[in-house]
Amino acid sequence: MFRFYSILFLLFCLNLLFSQSIKHFRVPDSLKNKNSEQIQKAYDKVFRIDNTKAELYANTILIKGKKDKNNDLIYDGYYKIAHTKGLENENGQIYADTLLNLTKNVNTKDYPAKAHIIKGILFNYDWRYSEALDHYIIAQKSSKNKNPDQFYYIKKLIGILKTATDENKEALPLFLEYYSYQKQKINTPDKDIKSYIGSIFSLANSYSKNKQYKNALHFIDIGIKECNKFKDYTHYPYFVSATGIANYYLNNYQKAAKGHLDAEKSFIKNNDYGNLAITYYFLGKINYDVHKEETAVKYFVKADSVLVLSKDFYPITRDGYEVLIDYYKKTGDKERQLKYIDKLFYADSIINNSKQYLSKEIYKKYDTPILLEQKEELINDLNSKNSVLYWCLTLGFVTLSILLFMFIKNKKKVIQYQKQAELLLTTTIKKNVPLPQITPVDEEINKHDLDLEKPKTTVPNNILLDLKTQLELFETNKDFLHKNITIDGLAKKIGTNRDYLSKSVNELKGKNFSQYLNELRIHYIVEELKNNEKLRKYTISAIAEDVGFNNSESFSNAFKKITGTLPSIYIKLLQEKKNI
Repeated sequence: MFRFYSILFLLFCLNLLFSQSIKHFRVPDSLKNKNSEQIQKAYDKVFRIDNTKAELYANTILIKGKKDKNNDLIYDGYYKIAHTKGLENENGQIYADTLLNLTKNVNTKDYPAKAHIIKGILFNYDWRYSEALDHYIIAQKSSKNKNPDQFYYIKKLIGILKTATDENKEALPLFLEYYSYQKQKINTPDKDIKSYIGSIFSLANSYSKNKQYKNALHFIDIGIKECNKFKDYTHYPYFVSATGIANYYLNNYQKAAKGHLDAEKSFIKNNDYGNLAITYYFLGKINYDVHKEETAVKYFVKADSVLVLSKDFYPITRDGYEVLIDYYKKTGDKERQLKYIDKLFYADSIINNSKQYLSKEIYKKYDTPILLEQKEELINDLNSKNSVLYWCLTLGFVTLSILLFMFIKNKKKVIQYQKQAELLLTTTIKKNVPLPQITPVDEEINKHDLDLEKPKTTVPNNILLDLKTQLELFETNKDFLHKNITIDGLAKKIGTNRDYLSKSVNELKGKNFSQYLNELRIHYIVEELKNNEKLRKYTISAIAEDVGFNNSESFSNAFKKITGTLPSIYIKLLQEKKNI
């Protein structure tokens, strides 16, 4: 009796789910006399091209499945509604959850794996990579030896996750496997045109991520031709956008701009805000590179505005904020400068959290099980392949040991940088006195940095005294903050020659001119950052320029060499101390 009532309760819940999912939806008159196969074809034709229509067809499939009590149509309807909702930046999870509940005890070629696949796809759209990976792995286990289409499709999906963490070399073989599988199917009765063209796009995109742009354009060209050949335009706007990206990196700016402007129309039509933001970002980059700064700024602002609509952040767009910050700094618009500084901080927090976490999860949850599976196969074949097993185990152990060693080494360096930054906070800089240093961890000592016996000066005493006064003026007036200072230029300015100035700096300061100049700048900025809260909100590039360095890399290297820590860590610690 209890079992009978349980079944009735389950049927009631499922009926409630059906009703809620299609509330207020009515099948249009134009579709009432269409059979399920015709509606499926109509859906395939507009999917990713016009997702509003695609959702209409998906709802119709679900209604017909319920009316005909056809479970396959019901499952497919929920799958398609969930997917189109996800593409339109709407909540598709409730439909995916319903599908998961309906199929959890089903054992068919497609289910329950397909329900886990759509859950993973939706989590991926929401940047919830760990949960996406969990469902992909469950689906992969379910589809193995049962549905090769799903099995290889999941390889592609995991390749997409790896791409999100810049593990592009590791992702490329997964996309190649998926493409090879779909290509060998295309001339068979079991061909899947949409998946075949999708595999071409995934491979082209992976080549682009690996900076193999000519290979990317080759497969993009194949993809566009196949779209036209098979009259399937699902991936067409993405191929067009990809031509813009590849041509940008090949410096073909005119072709790149055309590709992005053509793709823009499709992305606007589909409310595909994520790809639209990337389109505007690249249009900004193109204009910035050809020195049309004001046009570039307009596109970077557009990219940011669209990202707000998408409620997502795409790491590739990060340096657009640096351009905006520098631009508004130059124009004196402090409000907008501060606005985009905050945006950049937010972007960095997302990048640091999501990418680092995803990389760790993929290694633990995906790569490790694959290695364990390979190990199990080797053990089963132990009698005939003993030597292969031993070599693989040894290699695995050595690899893990190296990874562990590198992790510990990196952790020690970070701790050292933090300690040195704390030491800087309590240090008052005195003229010609080196900053206190903690002994570096595992860093090679440069022999040129050791205290060597000073050579005897050959500069006449009267000239040496005069140059001492000139150098004191140089320090007092903070002339060392000017960009592109050279020893020749300074010698000419103060009325001496290069040789006298070089030897005088060695004699008076105990260092060469380059070391002397860098120490003046770094000592200055260490104190300025302590006392100037606004300066801490600048980008590293902007701070570097303010103290005379040509780029952020040379500034960071000099800062680390002189202070024993990184400017980013020092600034972060200053901010934390302020907020306590």
